[in-house]
Amino acid sequence: MSHFHQAVLLASLSLCNTAALAQQTTPAPTAPAAPIAAPVEDPLQRVIAGIKRTLEQRPNDPTLYFYLASFQARAKETQNALASLRKMHELGDGFLPGGHFGFDDLKDNPEFIALRAEIERKLPVVANAALAFRISDKGFSPEGIAWDEQGKHFYIGSVLQKKVARFTRAGKESVFAGPESGLQQVLGVAVDGKRRLLYAVSTNALTNSKPLHNAVFAFDLGNGSKVAEYPVPEARQLNDVAISADGDLYVSDSAAGGIYKITASQKPAAVSAFIPAGTLGGSNGLALSADGKTLFVAHSTGMVRVDVATAKLDRLAPPARQTISGVDGLYVYKGDLIGIQNLTSPGRVIRVRLSENGTDIKQVDTLQSHHNKFFLEPTTGAIADDHIHVLTTILPDYTDKGELENSARMQSATIVKVPLGKP
Repeated sequence: MSHFHQAVLLASLSLCNTAALAQQTTPAPTAPAAPIAAPVEDPLQRVIAGIKRTLEQRPNDPTLYFYLASFQARAKETQNALASLRKMHELGDGFLPGGHFGFDDLKDNPEFIALRAEIERKLPVVANAALAFRISDKGFSPEGIAWDEQGKHFYIGSVLQKKVARFTRAGKESVFAGPESGLQQVLGVAVDGKRRLLYAVSTNALTNSKPLHNAVFAFDLGNGSKVAEYPVPEARQLNDVAISADGDLYVSDSAAGGIYKITASQKPAAVSAFIPAGTLGGSNGLALSADGKTLFVAHSTGMVRVDVATAKLDRLAPPARQTISGVDGLYVYKGDLIGIQNLTSPGRVIRVRLSENGTDIKQVDTLQSHHNKFFLEPTTGAIADDHIHVLTTILPDYTDKGELENSARMQSATIVKVPLGKP
């Protein structure tokens, strides 16, 4: 797992964000709230305290126990971490503690080894997806991918090279938009086929650069020229973008836990806080329902549905023992949601089957598991021809000074063609 995803999770599980999430997405308790304890100064203990507060609201949530175990392990609380993992295993499936977030410190612990093997045995093995193509340049470092149905091209953004490239189905690359346009590290990308535009999320937050830059760029799909730039100066780290039918944009701020709306359909465009910062810890993947009335948002501990007209949030609760947490890329497909998870396991693709009105989850299916030999770390995807083309990569890690520190680990990114299953 990249430091990028670790940083998003660490920010999202702070005391204020987990408390805000619990208040926004669950009913208020009928009994008076307990007095708020004095702030905990140690960063790890602050996160642990925040998770425990959220567990008071959702005591049977296995995702929270997974994260609690993770940070307890990092804090060298070995027995507490093991107890939390056992509780997670008792409550839910779909998790796998890997060599990240402190679990690597437990890799030689006999209790952890036995428990991890027991957890892994319950995971479905689905590894039938074929390789669509590779990006041969190890320095490309992609994170976002989009498909243009009219032009029959994929568009993939580069974190390291600060560009968006165009690819054929076979993986032949051509120039689209580069750093000369002003792009910084490119994360989410999305195609507006109706208006023939490509939107790219641009940020320098990954390298702790000053002054902070967060913006959404619009490019002409025909010639790659920059049409517009929408700065979001209040953001801490923009991530994903979704486009409404009328051409407006919703953009997640993963570090701050909020969502912005950009009225790109108007001149001049306006930028506003659609969901305030601190509400949705680790807000990430975004997807609009087919009728445009609901915005689905993936965040570190699950998903919510947001009424576009009122900005009212409702938590999407998965069926017992199933998990929808830690989703990066999120997409609507034939009334369901397709999610790409990479926080709570080594990475998998899931289909979240919704009720007819989209308010409840009926079932969660694993479409592709981490056992696929072409998977690195799956991040985002693009739906084409009833398949989701999943971008899997190793994202760059940066030092506190913004310097690349894992160049030796970089590999050629893969695009894996995952069938989306039966209705």
